[in-house]
Amino acid sequence: MRRAASTSEVRLAAALAGLLALAGCGREPDRVEQLHVFGSLAELRLRDAPPAQAQAALAEISAMLNQREREWHAWQDSDLTRINAAFARGEPAEAPDSVLALLRRSQALSARSDGLFDPAIGGLIAAWGFHTSSFPVMSPVPGDAVLQAWREQRPRITEVRIDGNRLSAPNPRTQLDFDAVAEGAAAEEVLATLRRHGLSHVLVNLGGDVVALVPPGEAPWQVSLRDPFGGVLGGVPLGDGEALFTSGNYNKFRNSDAGARQPHILDPRTAQPARGAAAVVVLHADPVLADAAASALFVAGPSGFEHIARRMGLGCAMMVTDENEMLVTVAMAARVQLLRDPVPLGPPLDLGPGCVVAPAG
Repeated sequence: MRRAASTSEVRLAAALAGLLALAGCGREPDRVEQLHVFGSLAELRLRDAPPAQAQAALAEISAMLNQREREWHAWQDSDLTRINAAFARGEPAEAPDSVLALLRRSQALSARSDGLFDPAIGGLIAAWGFHTSSFPVMSPVPGDAVLQAWREQRPRITEVRIDGNRLSAPNPRTQLDFDAVAEGAAAEEVLATLRRHGLSHVLVNLGGDVVALVPPGEAPWQVSLRDPFGGVLGGVPLGDGEALFTSGNYNKFRNSDAGARQPHILDPRTAQPARGAAAVVVLHADPVLADAAASALFVAGPSGFEHIARRMGLGCAMMVTDENEMLVTVAMAARVQLLRDPVPLGPPLDLGPGCVVAPAG
């Protein structure tokens, strides 16, 4: 759903690291499998994987991802579009277990982000023309009256009610769109499936968001970071169970009348595309949190970076602003290997020694 880093760059970094490792130990080449899901390409790189176990895991993962697309798609026929149609009529709707689970996780994460991550704004996303797979968006921008009406009657994910397997929303403007968290949730399920099949050395790339499995004694995977101003910004080593999620203004966007790039990530407070950030990177053990936090930090912009990072318990986070400035935490600075140096906006922020810290109250 959301594009973060390019698949080709992640693939190139992993391939180079893999070739170096294989050349040194005489291993069999990695098995690389690609799946189309959420409108983008998913890639799994399996190392030292027994063929029968790998095939069984891949078949299960493919079926699961296709099922989630049928349940979660925000604008093509799905369980989610059926639920949204019921909300617009002021009616409740039954939801599959995966939507219920995603909603519960999203409600908690929205509260921790002070509402900057909010999957109830699907109607606003549609109004801006971002319910599409073709970019840049060329449709007219929504008018001032439309945006003002939306701000005055803003829906919130925390207001959606769950009663058994039925959902209801007091605000008919509520339209669920899990784009900013779906890849994290899918990645979590992919890792669980791989582990259940006994596979422990895998790099998973879902549309540019990456999770890793690394067995004891093995080197971490090396993953590249896209530079919002072109090329590769740097790289990050990923250990076992770690997730690297990014948000940026470089793949899904529209251009303003003045020629400025307007990202698909919208600020629920203003009903406008988020401003100030060009790219955000989050490294965490929880891919769902990392996915949501990357969007929340992007909306927060430079002025809100530290507050939201603390609120969401992020030890490893980084932002490159649209002015080529950088905010980074101490723990992230220790992990990322930059190929160039954006202008620092102050010293690294000390939010804790590791990537997982206790969220601030």
